[in-house]
Amino acid sequence: MKVGNLIRLQEATANCWGIQRNVILVEKVLTPDHPFEYVWNALVSDGRVIEFGRQIEHSSELVG
Repeated sequence: MKVGNLIRLQEATANCWGIQRNVILVEKVLTPDHPFEYVWNALVSDGRVIEFGRQIEHSSELVG
């Protein structure tokens, strides 16, 4: 996955945040605690940017 990709989150993840399942990845951010760990910032349908763990790479579907 890369910045700019449209992905479809798992239904449970989207429900937890109260958002639609399709989000756009806007930034990959390295975590300060560990040089190999990172999170994804994603733009959601209501205009917010939400931080998701890197696990979404394995639990989400790449749409475009």
